[in-house]
Amino acid sequence: MKITKYILGVLVLGLGLGSCDHFEELNTDPTTSTVANPQSLVSTVQLRYSGDREVQWRSLAAYHMPFIQMISDGWTVSRGQVYEQDKSYMEYFWKSSYRNIGDLQDAITESNKEGNEHLVNYAAVARIMKVLVFSQLTDTYGDVPYFEAVKGYDEGILHPKYDNQKDIYTDFFKELKEAVAQFDTEKNLDGDLIYSGNIENWKKFANSLRLRLAMRLINVDNALAKTEAESAVAEGVFQAYTDGAIVMHDNQNVSTSGSPEIRGNGFSQVQNFSEEIIVACETYAGYLRDNNDPRFSMMFGIYGAYTDDASSNLMYKSTTKTSVDVTSQYLKKEGKLVGFPAAKFLWDPMDVGTEAENIFTWATTSVIKNGKEVKIARYFKALQIRRELTLVDMSTIYQSYSEVELWKAEMATYGWNNGGEDAKTCFSNAVNASVTELISVYGANADLAGDVDTYIDAIWASAGAFEVINRQHYVNNFFNGIEGFANWRRSGFPLLKPASHTKTDPKLNGLIPRRLAYPNSEMNYNVDMIKDHLNNGVNFWGAPVWWDGDAKRGVLFNVEG
Repeated sequence: MKITKYILGVLVLGLGLGSCDHFEELNTDPTTSTVANPQSLVSTVQLRYSGDREVQWRSLAAYHMPFIQMISDGWTVSRGQVYEQDKSYMEYFWKSSYRNIGDLQDAITESNKEGNEHLVNYAAVARIMKVLVFSQLTDTYGDVPYFEAVKGYDEGILHPKYDNQKDIYTDFFKELKEAVAQFDTEKNLDGDLIYSGNIENWKKFANSLRLRLAMRLINVDNALAKTEAESAVAEGVFQAYTDGAIVMHDNQNVSTSGSPEIRGNGFSQVQNFSEEIIVACETYAGYLRDNNDPRFSMMFGIYGAYTDDASSNLMYKSTTKTSVDVTSQYLKKEGKLVGFPAAKFLWDPMDVGTEAENIFTWATTSVIKNGKEVKIARYFKALQIRRELTLVDMSTIYQSYSEVELWKAEMATYGWNNGGEDAKTCFSNAVNASVTELISVYGANADLAGDVDTYIDAIWASAGAFEVINRQHYVNNFFNGIEGFANWRRSGFPLLKPASHTKTDPKLNGLIPRRLAYPNSEMNYNVDMIKDHLNNGVNFWGAPVWWDGDAKRGVLFNVEG
């Protein structure tokens, strides 16, 4: 395949990028882009943004997904589920984001040089990608260096000032609109790993991203949210699942190559690491199960090991080819499929008198499949992500058509102009698209899908429209946990019971983290610029970002058990 061959080509650049410890190095180390080749720089970021295992490990898997109870434990990535800080982990997403932003800025600068008019489309794509990366960076940390960021090498700004998130968002809208206008259909766009050079689809992505960012502001600037959302829809957003911003990955990971790797899906690489155990959290899996969600059986299953193979935890993992899918056999014997309780390590005792206490005993469960005994150890009585959804070459969706339809559904509930569709129609489009994306993009087994139409009618009537729509965002964002964490803070759904564990940060005072703490490197090397952007002088991860503004939104209080 042409794209797979190009992935191999950008690998040389992707692995040649230097590791920098703080802004002074990020701003002065030219190895962050060894060759000012816009095509290679853009392609590398497109792939690396979701293909870097170490970053996905220490941000998405360690914090973003566990914060909102999508996954449990994860062994070496278990900190987020109990709200235990590890500042060394929290630096990874920061550093990698600015490294990607630096490469994108280099692509923009080179493409805009006199005589490089033929590179104009790379500049436009880089601007869109830069907004994507920056938006998830500021959503994760709050105020960040934006206007002066990555200008050390060219302009000598070694300690960039921090900008208010409000000003950053305002510039996002400007950048996306200008990027759309900058495209030239008469110029080339080779090496594009997302749309294979389709400029019209890039315009749809820019507008769809603008819609996402506009809807983020409903709690702080409703008028601007309405203006930008309606404008984005009018100018053309995703119309089908094939319009989504999708990057394909190759079957390469750190474990098989023995080297830093960006070609494989980063989250899948984490799951395939031998010592890593990631299971579904009951909060997420239970919501799907209890509402007969058609995606439940496609996403999760129970895996065990034949008695002769049950020598280590590795043999029970869904990622291990010899593990055995015993979902139906286990369900028949035990009567229920469950995820692991939130805010519990796999080895923790269960709360007395709960269903989990009866399920997650240390006694090994056995079932029979193909005439042979299959063992299911304690950790694996919880649902795992199905094997086909843990493959290293599974694609990543940076933004989906299903997400766009959910935004349009919410717009309809406000009476905003979303193109003339009612809320339920958009909601139905979203759920159908989500199922299709799960099958056609991620590779889920279509034979396991449930009844979609019956589910849509039932779930739509189960609560108010705003809650139903935003719970659907929660379901839809499983493989996009950064966006899932952002929308939970924005919408307050689902309501989540805070962790209460011996490892829980007591400074949170019974609440849930609203961001990642700023890296120690910033506190040490850029303290003069960061000090006015802290929470009363404290680098506190329980402080809401600007567009959030409410540390209690989405928090379920006074719940027993």
